[in-house]
Amino acid sequence: MSTEAFEVRAPIDLIVVGGYLGAGKTTVVNALLTEPHGKRIAVLVNDFGAVNIDAKLVRTRTDDVIELDNGCICCTIGGALVDALTRLEMRDDRPDVLVIEASGVSDPAKIAQIGLLNRAFRLTAVLTVADAVNFAQTLGDPRVGSMARQQLDGASAVIVTKLDLVPHAARAGVLARVRAQAATDIVVAADHGAIPPALAFDAAHADSRPAAASMFVGSRDGRWHPRIAMPAFESLALPAPGPLDKGRLKAWLKQLPRTILRAKGIVRLARPGDADGPAHVVQVAARRLQITLADHRMTQCATPLAAAPKDVLVFIGWLDADTIVALRQGLASCGTLAPAMVA
Repeated sequence: MSTEAFEVRAPIDLIVVGGYLGAGKTTVVNALLTEPHGKRIAVLVNDFGAVNIDAKLVRTRTDDVIELDNGCICCTIGGALVDALTRLEMRDDRPDVLVIEASGVSDPAKIAQIGLLNRAFRLTAVLTVADAVNFAQTLGDPRVGSMARQQLDGASAVIVTKLDLVPHAARAGVLARVRAQAATDIVVAADHGAIPPALAFDAAHADSRPAAASMFVGSRDGRWHPRIAMPAFESLALPAPGPLDKGRLKAWLKQLPRTILRAKGIVRLARPGDADGPAHVVQVAARRLQITLADHRMTQCATPLAAAPKDVLVFIGWLDADTIVALRQGLASCGTLAPAMVA
């Protein structure tokens, strides 16, 4: 059979950007588009209203814009989103990355879930944008507060915007409130929409570019420090101790530290009567876990997965010594010969 018959196209990285109305999502998306990432990016914009203003703003940065108007893409036009993803996946010139800018009244986590129904897409980030000026007011609003909290809960990282509009003495308090509400420890203040590329793009290398002077970042001592360089996002590749127990692996990955942004790799999973175990692709992003059987065609064609080492998981995030030790011990506990994990 010809090589063309075995062709497997690399999945399209999926980034969902959400947040309440006026939080600054379009500014963050436009900043991502200007990064020197070298990737082909398509943007799907859903503005709540008859005229898609956000799409017009994004189009100033890229011509590859898909518009979904008149509603929340996770409910009233969910079918339109599925159709748009299918058309995008079938394109000959399909992009490397799809950025979905959700409307301000939608749940970005649900949108990510819809995107994952199509295996041609691979979730890399759910970014929720929080407005520093109106954060407390939005959460306290009896009509929209629960929705805003839900948007925060589904994020792999929370991006705080408009911090420069907050009095200097109040900034640390605002960031502390955001962090208290978020389900992740990765809370970053944007500088006019700019954020570390590693928050969005699937990169296994450290992002050590220093932040702008106006940025505030969280440290592991629980305090917020102004005007320092942002801690680098680092990657750690850990070898698996042979075939892994699927149940243990799933349970452990669902409890990864809140400072881990993503995890990915190829490992063998044990099964009865097979001492070696078939290879599986593991992906973790925004606390969403996917474990799928590695297609044999992936080892016969030029795809990023074909070149990836087997029995290795890569973790990306804020890594300190304690976290690295915990990751090593946790992965070791998933081996078939390891003692059962304590619940």
